[in-house]
Amino acid sequence: MIFVGREKEARKITRALERGDNVVVKGIYGIGRTALVRHVAESLTQQFRFLFADFSKTPGQVCQELLSDLFPQRRYRKEDFQHHRYKEMRFRIATRALPDGKRHVIVLDNIGRLTGQRLALIRYLGWDKKFRFIAIVESYVSDAELLLLRAELMPAEVLTLSYLSAQSAWELLRRLAKENRFEWTETHMRHLAEAIRGYPLGLREAAEREIKRCKKKIPQ
Repeated sequence: MIFVGREKEARKITRALERGDNVVVKGIYGIGRTALVRHVAESLTQQFRFLFADFSKTPGQVCQELLSDLFPQRRYRKEDFQHHRYKEMRFRIATRALPDGKRHVIVLDNIGRLTGQRLALIRYLGWDKKFRFIAIVESYVSDAELLLLRAELMPAEVLTLSYLSAQSAWELLRRLAKENRFEWTETHMRHLAEAIRGYPLGLREAAEREIKRCKKKIPQ
C-alpha cells in the first residue's frame, strides 16, 4: 500500500490511541479512511493489535469476525457460530482474557445506519475500557446518529478527511508510476493530479486504467 499525504492525520490517530482515546474517522467514499487506519495499524504493531470488523453487517456477524480475529488458534468454522447466540458471543469477546498481552483496537469499518442494537454492541464492548475503538463513518450518517456514536465512544477524537493537496496527489501518482513502470512524464502526472483534484480513489483508478492499457500493448 502506497501511503502519501496523511501524515498529520496518522499522528493524530496514534496520539489519541496512546493516551487512551477512541477515534472517529469521517469522509466521503474513496477519500482514504480505511487506507489511513490500515497504515496506522501497520506502524503500531509493537504497541497495539488491530481487529477489523465490517460494521455494515449484523451485530452477530461482527461478533463472529471479532472472535475469529481474537482467537485464531480456536479455528472457528462457520457452523460453530450457528451454535452460539449473539449475546453469548458478545459476552465471550468482552470477558475473555486477551491472548497476546497487547492493547487491542477494534476498527469498526463501514459504519452507516446506527441502529439501537449496533450502538448497544459498542457500549457493551467498551464499558470497561478493555478495547479502544476506531470508527470509520460513512458520509451519509446524520449528525444525530454521529452524536450518539460519539457519546458511546467518549472520549473520542473526530477526524474528517479532505482531498489530498496537489503536491501529495502528484507524489502518489509518481510512486504509482515508479512501482508499475508507467511511462508518464512529470508534466502529465501534474496535469492528472490537478484534473482529479486530489481524490485518492480517482488517482488509483487512473493508475488501474494505465495498467490495463499497458497489458493490452503486450503481445499475446
